[in-house]
Amino acid sequence: MATGFAPYLLNDLKSVAGLATPHLKVDMHGFTKFLYQGAGSRPVQTSTLAGHRKEVRFYYRQRNTKAQTDTSASCDNVLTPARLEATVSVNNTRQIAWHLSHDLLRDYMEEASARVNLPGSSPLTGVSAELLEIVYGGANGILKAMNDDLLGLITWGKNSVEGNNAATSVNLPKDKAVQPLDEGMPKILSDFNLNGLTGRPQIIGSGLMYNYMLTQPMVAVDESGFNSKLATAMADFWPDQDFNTVVGSNQFGVFENGALQLVEYLEHLGFQGGRLANSTFGVLPIPTVDPNGNSVPVLFDFQLKEIDCPTTLTDAYSGQTATYEKGYSLILKKDFGLFQTPSDAFRHEDVQRSVTGALRYTATNNCDSCS
Repeated sequence: MATGFAPYLLNDLKSVAGLATPHLKVDMHGFTKFLYQGAGSRPVQTSTLAGHRKEVRFYYRQRNTKAQTDTSASCDNVLTPARLEATVSVNNTRQIAWHLSHDLLRDYMEEASARVNLPGSSPLTGVSAELLEIVYGGANGILKAMNDDLLGLITWGKNSVEGNNAATSVNLPKDKAVQPLDEGMPKILSDFNLNGLTGRPQIIGSGLMYNYMLTQPMVAVDESGFNSKLATAMADFWPDQDFNTVVGSNQFGVFENGALQLVEYLEHLGFQGGRLANSTFGVLPIPTVDPNGNSVPVLFDFQLKEIDCPTTLTDAYSGQTATYEKGYSLILKKDFGLFQTPSDAFRHEDVQRSVTGALRYTATNNCDSCS
């Protein structure tokens, strides 16, 4: 029955909540963020702007050691400097797809069906505003999967101080009157230097180490005369909430800037982008936002597929099939890998043999003298 009353007001939650909008939140993927934003990060591209795929290799030389030196002058002994090569590989793929039917758009407000360009995409491609909103809201799923895969690709190098690549236990002492020099941040900073790693230590993890780093702005000089805030200021910390489950409980990594590089392959560049049959192919940057409000653009391959007849598609989560009417399917794909300082970058007799720029630790929080 007509009442003359105005219909309800429908506002977008993000216009009110801003960064608190749930579907736009991105988890703390510290390792992936480090590979994109850390000092010395230079993601390796295995595709050209023209759309061709290329094999990428790096050559390196092992440094000389004390064992190779002579104890007397001679013109007869020589060494042959040899080049070694390492090939970059892209063996991981993550994909996610959405379908938006015209029937569903019909039931939404008019702004949902308004066509907008995928911002920054190549080629420029028009989609419904609703589908674009879904894409931005879904970025976290593919980034989380990518981050988990990348964590699993790390080659944990030998800690030359310990003589192995196992996770070294590091205690973050509770005692205010006792600060052992072989524990906590002094141990981490010392190991970093003794392993020949350069620059500022890059610490990535969660658990106890994350909690410890959160407290540092609030500490002052303790009873032993030690100020841990000054020590932690000598390193950078990247929180990663996947670390506990993928690597190990209360474990964290200490990395050398530049020693690990993200490797990317973008399939739909150049001649491989554009229109083909009922699909448009291209590259789309998604401006993901981390918990601190920083935008981290990530490039994805996309395929925008137009469905013009009833088509049977499979739900990627449940595995169930269903018939979809006319509409749009948008597929995002990321092909990636991880390149790291090779384990044979040093000679077999070198103390730094198998040091790869990635050290692994387990954090504890125990007392040395307190009860």
